[in-house]
Amino acid sequence: MRCVAGVTLCYSTRKNSLMTRDEYIELYEKLLAGKCTAEEKELIESYKDDFDWSEKPWGEEMGDKDEIRQVIYKQLRQNLQPKKKSTIRYVFRVAAAAAMLGLALTASLYLLRQQRKTNGKEAPGALVKQVIVPGTNKAILKLSNGATIELDSTHSGVFAKDEGVEIRQTAEGQIAYKKNQKLSSASTINTLSTPVGGQYQLRLEDGTEVWLNAASSISFPTAFSDKERSVEVKGEVYFEVKRDPSKPFKVTFNGNTITVLGTHFNVMAYEDEDLNRVTLLEGSVNLSNASSQSKLVPGQQAVVNRRTSAIENRKVNVEEAIAWKKGFFFFENENIESIMRKLSRWYNTTTDYQGDMKGKEFSGTVSRFENISEVLDLLEETGSIHYKIKARRITIMP
Repeated sequence: MRCVAGVTLCYSTRKNSLMTRDEYIELYEKLLAGKCTAEEKELIESYKDDFDWSEKPWGEEMGDKDEIRQVIYKQLRQNLQPKKKSTIRYVFRVAAAAAMLGLALTASLYLLRQQRKTNGKEAPGALVKQVIVPGTNKAILKLSNGATIELDSTHSGVFAKDEGVEIRQTAEGQIAYKKNQKLSSASTINTLSTPVGGQYQLRLEDGTEVWLNAASSISFPTAFSDKERSVEVKGEVYFEVKRDPSKPFKVTFNGNTITVLGTHFNVMAYEDEDLNRVTLLEGSVNLSNASSQSKLVPGQQAVVNRRTSAIENRKVNVEEAIAWKKGFFFFENENIESIMRKLSRWYNTTTDYQGDMKGKEFSGTVSRFENISEVLDLLEETGSIHYKIKARRITIMP
């Protein structure tokens, strides 16, 4: 067992363990997002005893549990500050791990809080942060007849039919399409849209898997034609395309077209971003528009300038592009404005800036399932920025 920063946050390091700590964290993130299968839930339960959860039963006399939790986070960050103040990567990883594995709120922390009160160092409400909770699984499905259906994780089984195509929600919370065998061509279009603060999963009629990030949409035929498979997206969407050499799969966005046969890739095409990005994980991708074209290999990202339509290929860390799908924010030398756009879409907030934000870049990884204050606190710990929250408006200051 290994303990971090004097806090009883421990995890198993047995050589014979079948699941690493990072794998456990990722699976636990999936559980929090409501995306675990029955088998995965059973796997998490079977590993419960591998971790020291030694949390003392919490009594009212021990004070506010959320306040004590803030104290633990502060201790973790103080004891594990990176050598370079310009990066918060390690701090982010520690905070994410703490959030996923659970914080042991022991009697020692209660004594610490009581001591602070006795010394008169604790101002009333000093540790209280405004709670802005993260997004959830929610979306709106628009059928071909114009009818709309609000979706969330509570749906299950068949809930609609559209021109001979059955629409249902799986136990994992995924919308799935299944066409009638007699239906030979695609004649109707559906649109799945996520609001700000929402995400959703979709399985198209051909078996292609689709993940939608917040403030995104995909328009698609309820059943594909015999010649090609074509969809249109906005926002950020991840695809695992079912391979079919006889029927190319095409994704259009902002005047660009991606053509594939079967592959895994991520499209980031928000209206408020100057650059659109296509990141390839597996297979191959052809990207084209009116003035440029490019072919990607795994590990590459095509960056499209929305003003000029120019395409530039780059070698990238693909984990950054798909971190949102796995339940994380991943920042790598990213400026504060870009970071706040991501946070605003997920937490449904707006951002104001005071002072010069030039040169304020950050790297780090943190869970998408924390109160937004947890993320902002980590940014603030670098000393580069400060923030304040009023209602759902965040002000960033030097």
